[in-house]
Amino acid sequence: VERLCWEAAGQTQAAPAQRLLDFVEGRRSSNIPSNSYIPGTVSTRLDECLPRVLSDSLREGFRTFGRKMKGFLHPEAVVLAPESRTSSPVRIPRDPDTLQHPDLRFMFPTGEGGGYAGGILSAAMDGRRVARAVGESLVKSVDAS
Repeated sequence: VERLCWEAAGQTQAAPAQRLLDFVEGRRSSNIPSNSYIPGTVSTRLDECLPRVLSDSLREGFRTFGRKMKGFLHPEAVVLAPESRTSSPVRIPRDPDTLQHPDLRFMFPTGEGGGYAGGILSAAMDGRRVARAVGESLVKSVDAS
């Protein structure tokens, strides 16, 4: 999927994009509204980049949600190509309570590299949790001195 989307965007860092209504109706968008994605977007038929079962499911889900949430299927709404989730092939051990490596004091395996997240949001959430654990460990270390 990522390769097809990259090719559809001209093999650049731009994201393939489509107006939500055009995606639901199965047509290419003539233009893409301004949005916050940097380095930009390229009008693409996203259903041509996704497995049919996925694009069909998304269409139906968008239609269903649009019936329940007035304004969801807005003419300016934009859908961007997917960010896939990957998992680290390894997971560095960490204590479930202290979040430290069980054998290396003050080593806090974190996020994607440590094997505890699969994407930017889960990495941020894990980082926040570990930052608190680091603070608690430092306070305990100072108190013990």
